[in-house]
Amino acid sequence: MNKETNIFYARNLNELFYQMKTIANLKIVGSCTAIKEMPEKMISTTLIHEFNHIEKHERYIEFGPSTTISEILALGERHLPKILIEAMKSIANPFVRNIATIGGNILDSENKNTLYAVLLALDSTLEFKSPNEIKYIKLQNFTEIPEKCVLTNIRVPLNDWDLEIFRRVGPAHKITDTSASFAFLTDSEKSIITNLKIAYSGKITLRCLSLENKMLGIKLPLKANDIEAYVEEAELEFRKAAGKTEYNPVLCQQFLNLMRYSFEQLT
Repeated sequence: MNKETNIFYARNLNELFYQMKTIANLKIVGSCTAIKEMPEKMISTTLIHEFNHIEKHERYIEFGPSTTISEILALGERHLPKILIEAMKSIANPFVRNIATIGGNILDSENKNTLYAVLLALDSTLEFKSPNEIKYIKLQNFTEIPEKCVLTNIRVPLNDWDLEIFRRVGPAHKITDTSASFAFLTDSEKSIITNLKIAYSGKITLRCLSLENKMLGIKLPLKANDIEAYVEEAELEFRKAAGKTEYNPVLCQQFLNLMRYSFEQLT
């Protein structure tokens, strides 16, 4: 027998916090594009105006969690990192992008494989609010929503990159255990790597921080034997991130193939 779903609405943050406090087991939802099973009690944030905003600054851009993918894409290439545009265009189809939100994409813990790797590589920061405080958490340190908090803002740094690579792997138009996204960013000066970001997200999610730091100051172009050494180190980072998590071996091979391809662009 299917359980009845009770749907509540909040028009602002104060109403949202009040209902979170007074209604037990209340699940916060947005556009519901990723919900497989409706909870017994849920509260929609679609009416909260302050959750839908875009603010462009000199060094970063901020999005409210209810901002849709289509609304962000409408800003165009002048205002967004190229790699973020590529990732967003890879999401489903225009109809889904009209209702899917950036906040929902980040908080969908089961399917961290579309924007997550790109936002991770771009050093994005999440802002969470509770009735009493504001918390800022780097995406690379984010594991769960802090108690009594809601996501209120996503800050994405704006940098110039010499090389931006995004790839989405796995079956088209659906999420499986072999679906994942990959982001690779590099910047150089006088043929010296000055900035490098590598992220992968799916069943296994990681930032290759050790490899990123090791390659700073490396002179380009890369040599073939160096590439193989870096790919081997990337494999160690992948297996370390995986830990005891069971995963399809294809994921690791996908990651290594993408790493090798990206490094080859620096030859």
